[in-house]
Amino acid sequence: MKGVRPVSPDLNAGVAGLILAAGRSTRMSGGSKLLADFRGTTVIREVVSTALAADLDPVVVVVRQDSAGVRAALDGLPVRFAVPPPAREGRLVSVVAGVMALGDRAVTGAMVLLGDEPGLDSDHIRAVREVAESGSPVSLRAQYRDRPGHPVYLPEEVLRAIPDLSLDHGPDAGLWDVIVRSGLPYRGVPIEALSPIDIDTRDDLSRAVARGADA
Repeated sequence: MKGVRPVSPDLNAGVAGLILAAGRSTRMSGGSKLLADFRGTTVIREVVSTALAADLDPVVVVVRQDSAGVRAALDGLPVRFAVPPPAREGRLVSVVAGVMALGDRAVTGAMVLLGDEPGLDSDHIRAVREVAESGSPVSLRAQYRDRPGHPVYLPEEVLRAIPDLSLDHGPDAGLWDVIVRSGLPYRGVPIEALSPIDIDTRDDLSRAVARGADA
């Protein structure tokens, strides 16, 4: 398979978290959706806190060049930041930037999360991780009751190949589409819950807050 080379596992390595938070919030009235209030904190800080609670390490937050507000919202949390090239945008470009920010840090793989899904539960991340650590290294995707979603888990050999694999796809291609079209092995992980709500609008935010209050 193009660009994918076996790697020797480091048994002391952990699972990284790549949080995609470089969107423009074009549908959100009143400013950045990542900085909107969510249960007494901000949307992005809730997502990052969930990743840290699930023991992801390191946690890389992919942000825009003009990300001072997001960086400030995460002040005090043990994260590193990555910024996609200014001339390119798109979710796949953000994933590549996150992978590159890992440098030579030893990891067994990475969980890819969205910065606008504060309803994600750390137990859902752990459920995907448990499957990842119990079998052969394949890409995994959370399969909720209503739809597939995040986290997406990439074993290290796939993670490190993403920059090369992305060359055959447009910047807005979905990560999962790249995995499937590249012929890489994958599977879904059943999660007995509704998928976290993507927050694009104020109505989405209200629904996400209400769902958390009902839980």
